[in-house]
Amino acid sequence: MDPAALDRTERRFWRDVWDSVPDEVAREHGVELRRFGSIQASVAADLREVGMLNLLLGAAEGSNTEDLAAATEWAAARGVAPYVPLTPGLRGTEAAEAWLRENGFEPAYAWMKFTRDPHPPRFPLPKGVEVVELEEGDREPLGAIAAHGFGLPAWGAEFFAHLPGREGWRCYVAKVDGEAQGCAAMLIDGGIAEFGVAATLEASRGRGCQTALLHRRICDAAEASCRTLFVETGERVPGRPSASYRNILKAGFRETYLRPNWQRR
Repeated sequence: MDPAALDRTERRFWRDVWDSVPDEVAREHGVELRRFGSIQASVAADLREVGMLNLLLGAAEGSNTEDLAAATEWAAARGVAPYVPLTPGLRGTEAAEAWLRENGFEPAYAWMKFTRDPHPPRFPLPKGVEVVELEEGDREPLGAIAAHGFGLPAWGAEFFAHLPGREGWRCYVAKVDGEAQGCAAMLIDGGIAEFGVAATLEASRGRGCQTALLHRRICDAAEASCRTLFVETGERVPGRPSASYRNILKAGFRETYLRPNWQRR
């Protein structure tokens, strides 16, 4: 497992998400992406409190704190206090962490990174759930389900609705009684498969939608000759939901490392 390779795939994951947002939506809601050296800065000004959408990725890849300063100033000018994830063990992590501490950043809610190899799933498929892969132009409500699951307003569907059909992307919905109730996606990038965009409507939670979607993506990643599969979710702490954490472990993923997210208070 190469953390730097996982970070590069993650940057592409979010870059593709940002690139897929229609221009008129991006202009209206302050959805922007910019590069500062190794740092990929993404902001959604109208969703400034949503940490998963306001990110400075790549800060740990080098030790150029000038780029980090420029990226944080750019985000601040848009009213955003972004998460700055720092992957443990990379060459520039210590320098970036020192700069963040000196400039008023503190560790916030962290993300657990999980990995697995492409061995076949060893857990059964749930009954009564049908998984359908989407093609470009499909009218299934992937974006709407994701926005609802992540607590976003209705326009937040535009972050995910246009991912089907993009190069390297595999997108799915899970149907219960013929109706789409869950969604998930996977980006295949150089032998790495990143799982994400996983959400289920409240009415069908506990029915096995995410288990079925994990099963399908594992099988499809293996068929595509991926070597490493990875996914993330929030760290497990008292008082926060942990169903996603448990589902990931049951699917054969292992806890690989906890990645802090720094944020200026």
